[in-house]
Amino acid sequence: MICRHPNHGQKLDVSGLNEITVLIDRSETELTEVAINSWTPGLDGPPHAHDRKEQNFLVTAGGGAVVIGADRFPAAPGDFFYVPAGVVHQTINQHPDRRLEYFLFNAFLDTDKEGHASFAAHIALVKHTRKQQADAQRADAGGGGAAITGTRSGRKSSLPAAASGAVLIGRADTERCEALFWLVPAGGQAGIAAEPTKEQTLFVYAGGGKIQVGAEQVAVETRHTIYVPRGTSCSLEAGPGGLQVVSFGTVVSRS
Repeated sequence: MICRHPNHGQKLDVSGLNEITVLIDRSETELTEVAINSWTPGLDGPPHAHDRKEQNFLVTAGGGAVVIGADRFPAAPGDFFYVPAGVVHQTINQHPDRRLEYFLFNAFLDTDKEGHASFAAHIALVKHTRKQQADAQRADAGGGGAAITGTRSGRKSSLPAAASGAVLIGRADTERCEALFWLVPAGGQAGIAAEPTKEQTLFVYAGGGKIQVGAEQVAVETRHTIYVPRGTSCSLEAGPGGLQVVSFGTVVSRS
């Protein structure tokens, strides 16, 4: 088990456009990577696409818009977005003095992981292109390549007010990823079964309590992230204020 809080994550600056706080690096998993992505106030971010990974955004602070392909969605805390591989997308922070922040979940389509050994190595190679894409407001600026057309559609949903195990994005609608929302009332418990085909990441959206992964148990609070290797069961135990967790899964093996 890996358990991290953003206060202890590696921070990566992307040419002044956004700051990424790495929580679980690609070097630590099979096909998963997660971070907090924080965008500069008043910024129209770079239009760009990733052809070898799917992305999920869970907005935690600020407000603005997320553009996925031809669709533009308003973005506020509690909103969830699925970005398919190969689809041009863009983050827009409409607040002049507040950062737009979201939990970022990357699910790689293959073990090459874009050819970069770490998130830091990836950012070092793309940050100057991202700056040129933002300045030109074009995905093909700065050597970004022609706009890619993906075969799947982007989606938006919101965290439900009173539901546990609610599906935010299902396997049938993605290539490798899924996301579910768990709402555990004060003092309550919930179990997440071990799955031999997928690794999971748990993000504590609100509240606190304890999470057990295999034989290990850890106390958690809002913004903690826990990595669960595939084939490992886990359980959630809510504290006095309840516990809200989003579980992200990456399908590693299809058999």
